[in-house]
Amino acid sequence: MEYKIEHKMESIFGLLGIIIASIFIVTAAILTPNYNPLLNTVSSLGEGVAKTLFSIGFVIAGSLGIPFYIQLERELINIKESIRRLATGISIFSCVCIGLVGIIPDKSYLDLFFAFHYFVAFVSFAGTSVYIGLYSFLMYMGGSSISYTGPKFKRYLSYLGLVINIVFFVLLISFQPIVEWILTILILIWILITSIQMLSFKFFNIPGVYYRKGNYPKALNKFEQAFEILNHLELTDEPIMKTLEENISFLRDKLKPSKKEKQ
Repeated sequence: MEYKIEHKMESIFGLLGIIIASIFIVTAAILTPNYNPLLNTVSSLGEGVAKTLFSIGFVIAGSLGIPFYIQLERELINIKESIRRLATGISIFSCVCIGLVGIIPDKSYLDLFFAFHYFVAFVSFAGTSVYIGLYSFLMYMGGSSISYTGPKFKRYLSYLGLVINIVFFVLLISFQPIVEWILTILILIWILITSIQMLSFKFFNIPGVYYRKGNYPKALNKFEQAFEILNHLELTDEPIMKTLEENISFLRDKLKPSKKEKQ
């Protein structure tokens, strides 16, 4: 049986964005004299000697984030459509603000620049925390939805999304640089894991591989029964029908006698 896997470049953008942004931001922190994450915020890197690296890192992260979250939205279908659309809208706006965080300050208009920078920085953290929370909820719900056929995200990813929102509220109360760094690192980890799991699903997901060979006949019978029931109920347009067809086709192909067995 031929199984066509769609290779979506958008699934790679999240991984590339996080890796490149992390390298540039960490390098900027190392090259900035007397920089201390316990005392200095992430944004203060934009004022140091390595501000160009800081700028490039955030611009890349924001730019690559937009197509990545559009692709994530396409995966999380048939769960809660209103939440999915809301999360995507917030993620796109937040990614634009993340890119704007990378703007290098103009000494001629410092007051105006800092007002603008604080706004986009706040929206970046707040928006990112919100959409991660919403996406994490969808990932959690997807595990129990019979009509969901997208990537099977790990439960711990949903819990990490909850932790990110808790840390964000701690940041709002404390305004401590170290809390901001912890939040930044947790966000990077969440995006990294999400992108890896999306890539794994896109490139390595083959229907039927999770069945033991001895259970193929029983599994085929169950899928055929489910297919007949849904067909009788005229639910042929449901996404689960496509999944059933793929599994039935896979199992039938595997149960065909080989040339040696025929002889």
